[in-house]
Amino acid sequence: MIKNKSYEIHKISDLDIIISDHVANGSFKALKENVTYYDENNYALFLRNIDFKNRLDGANRYIDKESYNYLKKSHLFGGEVVISNVADVGTIHRVPFINRPMVIGNNQIFIKSVHSFLTEYLYVYFKSYWGQNSIFSITSGSAQQKFNKTDFRALEIPIPSPNWILTNIRPFILAKDKIFNEPKFQE
Repeated sequence: MIKNKSYEIHKISDLDIIISDHVANGSFKALKENVTYYDENNYALFLRNIDFKNRLDGANRYIDKESYNYLKKSHLFGGEVVISNVADVGTIHRVPFINRPMVIGNNQIFIKSVHSFLTEYLYVYFKSYWGQNSIFSITSGSAQQKFNKTDFRALEIPIPSPNWILTNIRPFILAKDKIFNEPKFQE
C-alpha cells in the first residue's frame, strides 16, 4: 500500500467488496441446463449492457423464478456498479433501485461493498478518466476486447478516506439519484 496525504492505493482484491458475474454460478453447460431466458415479462430482469443503455426501456430479457434461484451469485438489488468486460469494455452503469428481482447479464461484472459509500466511490472512479485507464490497462484482444476478473482484482486504485467520499462523492450520487428519481442509498 502506497500512502499519500489524501488517499491510499489499494488492490481491488483487498477492498471489502463483492465481485461477481453471470458465470460465477457455474460452467456454460450448467448455465444452459439451469437458466431459461424469456423475451416477455417474467419473474426477474436479466440485465444486459443494452438494457442499461436503454434505461430499461426496450426489449428487455427475463428469467423465471427457478433460474433466478439458480443464479444466486448474480442477484442485484440496486446500487451495484456494473462494468462491461467483453466487447463494450469499460462501459460503467449503476443498477437502478427498482422493486423487482434482477440478475447480471452476460459479459459484465458487478461490484458492491457492504459500505455503500465505497460502492458510490467505485462508480464515480470507474467512470472517470483514471478509472477508464485502469480498466483499459487490463484489456486484451484485438477482434473482441475483454478483461477477466482475476486481472480486475489485481488493479491498484486510489481510495480516499470514508469522510472524503461522504463529503465529496455522496452529494453527487444523491443529486444524480434525485434527477433520475432513484431512491437514495440506505446504510
